[in-house]
Amino acid sequence: MKYEKFRGIVIKTIDYLESDKLLTLLTFDRGSVLVKAKGVRKKGAKLAYGAQQFFCGDFECVESHAKLILTGVDRVYDFSAIASDLDKYYTACHFAEIAAAVIMEDHPDEEMLRMFLNTLHILIKNNIDLNLLISIYEIRTAALAGFAPVMDECVMCGSQGKATKFSIEHGGMVCCTSGAEVDKHVISLIETVSECDMKEMFLVSVPRESLEKLSMISRKYLETILDRKFTTLDSINNL
Repeated sequence: MKYEKFRGIVIKTIDYLESDKLLTLLTFDRGSVLVKAKGVRKKGAKLAYGAQQFFCGDFECVESHAKLILTGVDRVYDFSAIASDLDKYYTACHFAEIAAAVIMEDHPDEEMLRMFLNTLHILIKNNIDLNLLISIYEIRTAALAGFAPVMDECVMCGSQGKATKFSIEHGGMVCCTSGAEVDKHVISLIETVSECDMKEMFLVSVPRESLEKLSMISRKYLETILDRKFTTLDSINNL
């Protein structure tokens, strides 16, 4: 048997058989990992606390027949308190859905995982507007994936100072084709979040009247570059 230990966070749990769980983890060393947690649904199970969504820790596993079996866990941080606020919970699930689209099996992405964890900290501790935090996360993800929008010139013709519209299709500001009209606040935020240090990106803001346009752009742009839909937040509207 092969023993492994890695640090990560549980982003998804599925009840399996009579008392087990299947855990999807995002880890620093191995990317996305599927782990079987045996017996954790039994009353008094020793490892039950480490088999909860948004539990962050050091996981010890044994590999048996090409499958990882959980044998031990040490807490690093527990984000389970997010579940006490439904809006924050669905927001955290949205962040996890995006992170899982970027961090794949055997393709770890340390910077993306650190941003995910830092954003969960902000979600728990701060009173930041959730829609603003979502846009910040989506824009930064696009930048980390290598698709930071072009904001300082027209992405089509290169003209500076004339572009007033954002083109999702072309990946930035445009003056010579169609796009969504944006104001200076939206332009500044997208530019800053794409380029600044991670700690600074949570300090940015836009006026409330600019936030709706920002939210529309950030979600659609990320879905376009990653070629997939993110539907978790739609669940809030269906409650």
